[in-house]
Amino acid sequence: MSSLEEQQNARFAALDPLLPPIAAPPSPSNEPLVVTVGGLKAGGLLTNVVHAPGSWPALWGPSDIRDLTAVPGDSGAAGLAALLGAWRDRLRGTPAGPDSACTLTWPSRDAEASAVLLAHGFAPMTCLAVRTPDAPADPGTAPVTVRRAGEGDLDALTGLRLAEWRYTSLVGTAVPRPGAPELLRAEVVRALRFSGLIWLAEEDGGVPAGLASCALASATPGNSVHGRLLPGLWGYVDTLSVAPAARGGGVGRALMAVAHRELLAHDVRGTFLFYHPPNPLSPVFWHRQGYRPLWTMWLRRPAWS
Repeated sequence: MSSLEEQQNARFAALDPLLPPIAAPPSPSNEPLVVTVGGLKAGGLLTNVVHAPGSWPALWGPSDIRDLTAVPGDSGAAGLAALLGAWRDRLRGTPAGPDSACTLTWPSRDAEASAVLLAHGFAPMTCLAVRTPDAPADPGTAPVTVRRAGEGDLDALTGLRLAEWRYTSLVGTAVPRPGAPELLRAEVVRALRFSGLIWLAEEDGGVPAGLASCALASATPGNSVHGRLLPGLWGYVDTLSVAPAARGGGVGRALMAVAHRELLAHDVRGTFLFYHPPNPLSPVFWHRQGYRPLWTMWLRRPAWS
């Protein structure tokens, strides 16, 4: 491990005890970026990912992503600012259309870094939030029945997923794309067959009111949450969707009381999820559920060019 990485790990440990050691992004095309500020070195890795039309990732953000993994070390906020400036200069003259973005993920508790990112035109669009196993759970009193979903619920689950995705396209990073219903339906089928951790809330008469789709994830090398969560097994809340007509009635709380109980039965370190700060509903709901931001994904759209 380099001295720069050691410095960064020490800073992260002081910021938040739930932050893991830093990890390089799993890409063979990483491009190094190094600057010096006040005699202190700051470094990073640049990655460019292009999502194919009609692919699952393209539903959830721009198709052309330019990402920076920043390691300012002891140079702190000044080093991060210098890295962003050097990144902007590196991209000058590079074609970037409206369906592009620059992204950077940073610990949510680093307020100094937040100020730098805002000054460079980035917006906090997504948070990875965590919940410890000892967080309280309140099922509420919503008049719904929550049960494990099965193959016979495919249409209802797909409709709820589609409603959630459409709402996220208004207040989050989801992007309207052709073929979205088919992709969402295929994802529901995959979740039913491989995780099986999907719960459906029904009102009287069996009317679908909401779903909670979850999974188990291990923060190990090669895994998508490696470098984001402490090592071990975690419960993942992939999607919580409440039918528009049922929102505000406690359906989400009833679903999560069951989902948390079932996930914690697997002896997980905790649970995690992603939510969008601009969403007027989810931040308040998830904080009341015992979640708090660990990482914030910052986005500048379109990308520098």
